[in-house]
Amino acid sequence: MDDEQNRTPPAIVLLRYFATTFSVGILAFCLVGIIGARFGGNTLKMPSLYISNAGLSFGTILQMALFALITSVLALILFSDIFITKIRLLYRALFFALLTMLSASVIAIIFKWFNAANIKAWIVFLLLFLAGFSIGWAFTLLKLKLEKKKLDRLLENYKSQYREPLKTTII
Repeated sequence: MDDEQNRTPPAIVLLRYFATTFSVGILAFCLVGIIGARFGGNTLKMPSLYISNAGLSFGTILQMALFALITSVLALILFSDIFITKIRLLYRALFFALLTMLSASVIAIIFKWFNAANIKAWIVFLLLFLAGFSIGWAFTLLKLKLEKKKLDRLLENYKSQYREPLKTTII
């Protein structure tokens, strides 16, 4: 019962996921635009997400918000213990990557982010997606390892703190 009372409501979790995903998405697209403008010059063909030198359009930002909402719902379902509890983290991550890539592909086709018949664009999309997912997964694993070390250290401190009085009172 206490676990249910202390659990963060799903709407708050979804809002946090959305805020994080949307912020990171906007930052990533802005960085791509800056790098493209700096190093690409006039020869670089920017996808339809960008309007010439004006940057991201309002419609593009709303498309990114839709994608952030979809990935947030997926993250809520797969990574919180509210809906699915018995799946290993690796399987959750792989399923999340597959569903996210599928969602991004559908949104890219619907909103014509790039030509759907262009095989090179899809290969680049797949490679960039896999690279981004791999980097994100590496950071997640690093975060989990650091948290585990911290918790192990705190557990050892706790054990040593309460182990000593027991030894002195027994003797």
